[in-house]
Amino acid sequence: MLNHTPPNSPLMSQTFYSLVLVDGAGNITEGPGFNVFALKEGGVTTPNVGVLEGITRLTALELLAELDVPAAPGPLSIDALKAAEEVFVTSTAGGVMPVGRIDGAPVGEGAPGELTRRLTDLYWEKHTDPAWSVAVSDLPGPG
Repeated sequence: MLNHTPPNSPLMSQTFYSLVLVDGAGNITEGPGFNVFALKEGGVTTPNVGVLEGITRLTALELLAELDVPAAPGPLSIDALKAAEEVFVTSTAGGVMPVGRIDGAPVGEGAPGELTRRLTDLYWEKHTDPAWSVAVSDLPGPG
């Protein structure tokens, strides 16, 4: 079970609980509506099999590259997830969200890690970058 908190939200003081799915080999796949990422020894892994290859997942991989952090889809075992220095999840609705606990045990120091904070900040900064976004008022109207 993952405990995560949506950043930059009035819900910041609340904790949410969620489950992750595993495949037949015992590797993490995804959660209901979110992708999982784990940082260990300077590199980030996100599951590569049985996942929705969503836009926010791809965005996180692109932003990790911009931050010069090695990141790649690959197998992610339950033990590797529990041993990670940082864990975060991504979703369209929440962006990048830190995971503080897995099965009641703290991830890292039990608080959002440096990489997760940097990635979250960059993710939200890109929402105002014209190269990454379009204002609703700039969209063509009907007809």
